[in-house]
Amino acid sequence: MGEKRFPWKGNFRIVPPKVRVELAKIDSELVAIAAVKSVHIADVQSGLYAHLGLDIDLLDGSVITDGPKQPPADAGKWSYRNERGWDRKRPDLPMVPKSYVFETPNFGDAATYGTHMHVMTRDVYQHQVFEPQGMEIEPTILSQTTADNVLVKFALAPMLSRGQPEFELMLLWALNVLQENTGVTGVFPSTATKEDFLGTIQLDWDIFPPGTIDDVVAWFTSKPSAASRAPDFDKHLRDRTAAFNKLQPEAYIRGSGQFGSYFGAKFADDLVVFENLRYGNALYVLYDDWNDISKRSRLDLLRDHDAKFDRIIHTDDWQFRFRELIRRELAARRRGRGRH
Repeated sequence: MGEKRFPWKGNFRIVPPKVRVELAKIDSELVAIAAVKSVHIADVQSGLYAHLGLDIDLLDGSVITDGPKQPPADAGKWSYRNERGWDRKRPDLPMVPKSYVFETPNFGDAATYGTHMHVMTRDVYQHQVFEPQGMEIEPTILSQTTADNVLVKFALAPMLSRGQPEFELMLLWALNVLQENTGVTGVFPSTATKEDFLGTIQLDWDIFPPGTIDDVVAWFTSKPSAASRAPDFDKHLRDRTAAFNKLQPEAYIRGSGQFGSYFGAKFADDLVVFENLRYGNALYVLYDDWNDISKRSRLDLLRDHDAKFDRIIHTDDWQFRFRELIRRELAARRRGRGRH
């Protein structure tokens, strides 16, 4: 991560005991990750909290906010994972067979004799993949305690549900994102409803039939999303659509509402491909039944291990690897064997 960015303690290896005590007092299913801090106005003036939108009003010198903000990736390990995602190796689980497809020159000379496909299968550790979570921190000015200090509440969104997948891990993750960026962390009971929470994690999908690249791009961009503000977004979307079109998908899929950055294609009921265009770091190939996929939450969608999906990172040859994988999977289904 390089040089430490902030002067306070970075993160915790385990949930702090004081947080456990407060958590035990909370009866509700929903938990708010938040903490209150007495902030030195001089630190606001120096820009220490600028990444969270804290600033000084030039007219009257008061502390103002411009949140919520997604923390920068260089704030710490957990902030990096929050923005870029996390591939978690699981050596505690049994190894699984995984196939790799690559191109090999014939007789050692591709220019003269061409190439052929080669498939290698070996046992690998299972991985648990977490997409970028996109947690945001919103500061709220509570009061001006002294001439030199202001009381600020820092709250993380979204809230956590005790019943969500990997609650303990997500709790540690959320606490550390808050700690890395503010120097304080804690939990509070939430007055929000369960439906409010589910609205931040439950994926809904729009379905679009196959068409030209222009048709698909127009359909996807008809509902603006956070992804559409990214540099080279139109080119990115066209490249993905072109790669999907070559393999003749049954339909295109797009996340609805606040999940409008999700884009992909359905090739069979149990062969669905998608990626989050806001981050654009990998393509996911899922092998569950579409009816199951469409009902899963954002947090649950990719928490299974390698046996349930493949992740194609966008290296230079990703389109080649993607194309060969989908062709093999479709051929296996035509032979009535299901997943290859």
